[in-house]
Amino acid sequence: MAFSQEGESCGVLTIAGESEPVQFAIDGDMIHVHIRGRTRSLHYRDPLRTLACANDETDHLVARAPMPGVVVTTNVSPGQPVPAGTVLMKIESMKLETLIRSPQNGVIEQIHFQEGESFERGAALVTLSEEGR
Repeated sequence: MAFSQEGESCGVLTIAGESEPVQFAIDGDMIHVHIRGRTRSLHYRDPLRTLACANDETDHLVARAPMPGVVVTTNVSPGQPVPAGTVLMKIESMKLETLIRSPQNGVIEQIHFQEGESFERGAALVTLSEEGR
């Protein structure tokens, strides 16, 4: 299975060698996919939230890689305040691009990998700290 995003809310889904155009909408942890004239709603469990873990101090959060891959683009810089849901970086794994989003409001403390660098599953990609710290 492969998905390539072609616009803000559309793309092509390829399953078993057959490609289908799809439209999608994301609403929190729900993804609504329109394919072949029908809409399916899926509950999405964000691997970033699952893998994000608090540092020894409770005022830090680490955005971790949900899979091994390569950093394609970085959208933030250290010291930048970000609201929850902000795209921190785009990664690529097995030709599938994934947006890494901030799981909470915070300030970018450290970016651990630069564009073009590869990482393993579970690697710390971005460290955030709580706002005002």
